[in-house]
Amino acid sequence: MHGSGDGYPSARRPRLNQFFIVGAWSRYQVRFLLGRGFVERYYELSGEKESFLCVGLDPATGAMRDRYVVPPPLIERHGLSGGIKRFCLDVIEAVAPYTPIIKPNAQFITYPLSLDDLREIVDAIHEGGCLALLDAKLTDIGSTNRAGLHWIGEAGFDAVTFSPFPGFENGSDAVYAWARERDKGIFALCRMSNPGTHDYQSLEVGGEPLYLRLARDAYERGSNGFVVGCTATSELGEIRRLIGEERLILAPGLGPQGGDPAVALRLGGNSRGEGLIVASSRSIDYAYETLGWSWERFAEAAAAQAEKKRNELNELRERVLG
Repeated sequence: MHGSGDGYPSARRPRLNQFFIVGAWSRYQVRFLLGRGFVERYYELSGEKESFLCVGLDPATGAMRDRYVVPPPLIERHGLSGGIKRFCLDVIEAVAPYTPIIKPNAQFITYPLSLDDLREIVDAIHEGGCLALLDAKLTDIGSTNRAGLHWIGEAGFDAVTFSPFPGFENGSDAVYAWARERDKGIFALCRMSNPGTHDYQSLEVGGEPLYLRLARDAYERGSNGFVVGCTATSELGEIRRLIGEERLILAPGLGPQGGDPAVALRLGGNSRGEGLIVASSRSIDYAYETLGWSWERFAEAAAAQAEKKRNELNELRERVLG
């Protein structure tokens, strides 16, 4: 596959519709934004693939849960690390045509896999013409965050999720510096998708809910991405109005968590229906289970489900915003 000149392989350019316009970035005027190059690459790849679907990688084993697991025969054949890596690589190759960005979950891959394994996974994501976002949710003091970011950079990831909660000075300042110095994507965790998110994230701080305060601080410091669960309703709209047109919202929670993509599109997208990245993990990774297919067809099932979700999201966008 030939590269595009910036280190990212060029994807086949499909017919573009009214919502996907390669080069659309030029419409936006940004006063203060870190990692501009990452955002530009995202919009370009989203246009090329006519997709705003993010495929998450959560390679769980049978020791963790009963359903949504890496096929046990893969682990029996290749060992624990080898089986997890094989699963990830096959899913990446299968879903890459239908997504501009793939999101491995750090809790599932950084413990069983080596740095070389992670590099191989990131290389496969890039080879598929996608951006690699590590869902690390960095939440620590500056020196610890810098250590994590060093290895995240060594593995070749393009973006990372983080929490602004520790504060800026000697905390998340390391994340902003990483975005500024390396032109990376950073997604600030503002409002999660689980039911317990209201325990703390909706508490008032300085006259506004905590999730909005976190988003405001991240916006003012130049964050180019924000994490707001698909299960949120008014929160998506509040944060989109705050951050404006160009910045990205990653909305997890589609699938087993019950997120409503129509609500996410209506409230989380910008005025052109862009800037929203809808994330789905288990329902794609383990589609072979829900479809009742044999485990040998797990990659084929993931591809079928990713294509189906990509197309459904595009059709939904036309209905909601067209």
